[in-house]
Amino acid sequence: MRKSTANLLLVIVTVVWGGGFIATSTALNVFSPFTILMIRFLGAAVLPIILARNAWKTLTKKDILHGIIVGVLLFLSFAFQTFGLQTTTSGKNAFLTATNVIMVPYLLWLFLHKKPDRKAIISSFICILGIALLTLRAEAMRLSSGDMLSLICALFFAMHMIALDRCGKDVDVFAMTALQMLTAGLLAAIFALMFESWPQAVERTAIWSLLYSIFISTMLAYLLQTWAQKYTPASEAALILSMEALWAAVFSYLFLGETMTLPMLTGAALILCSVLYVEAGNGEG
Repeated sequence: MRKSTANLLLVIVTVVWGGGFIATSTALNVFSPFTILMIRFLGAAVLPIILARNAWKTLTKKDILHGIIVGVLLFLSFAFQTFGLQTTTSGKNAFLTATNVIMVPYLLWLFLHKKPDRKAIISSFICILGIALLTLRAEAMRLSSGDMLSLICALFFAMHMIALDRCGKDVDVFAMTALQMLTAGLLAAIFALMFESWPQAVERTAIWSLLYSIFISTMLAYLLQTWAQKYTPASEAALILSMEALWAAVFSYLFLGETMTLPMLTGAALILCSVLYVEAGNGEG
């Protein structure tokens, strides 16, 4: 696959995740957080498990371990994001989660000795400025416990992207997706069964939201991300995936009636510019 095609797949993932914000917020009106994660990840694991039936025979213990590690990081990312969202605003949660775009290049430098180039550094800071303009409001200068949880979530998302970059290149896409979904789903199930209960009544809108979360924003999105990251470096993938904040704002404007201010439009433009800047002259790789 050409790297430009892989990058396009990552853009599609951001569109899907942007719509996922609306689906998750609707489902949270009925289901508890770990219950949502349990249903979402276990449901998303079923089809990849079936599609990977031929790959299971060739997987080594190392491949399985790598899939479990990626799944644990994915679960921790979503768990901290969900609990952070309960005690901070959605805008601050989106911004702080998106700081993984800055974390990834420096974590690669710290652990793998891959020094980020100047273009990667400049584009990541342009991007984070754009996300700040797009998501933050005047009251955002105060930090809460939820903000700290959101920052921890960003760290785990960054680690997840790096782990997928390191562990996913030589493993079948369906098998790697199934392993990480199954691991995340089983961990969520443990906490859901221990601390949460099933709702007495389930609205139809919540069911549709869960179906979108399972099949579109989880199964499809992570299949595409796992596939694309075989060809796109983690630091570049993090930058492209930060466009999720842009699409979340667009869908909130279209479907939830939220307003788009001049700073928000400026932020959206900066996010696009940061992606175009890092892509300029990159070639196909």
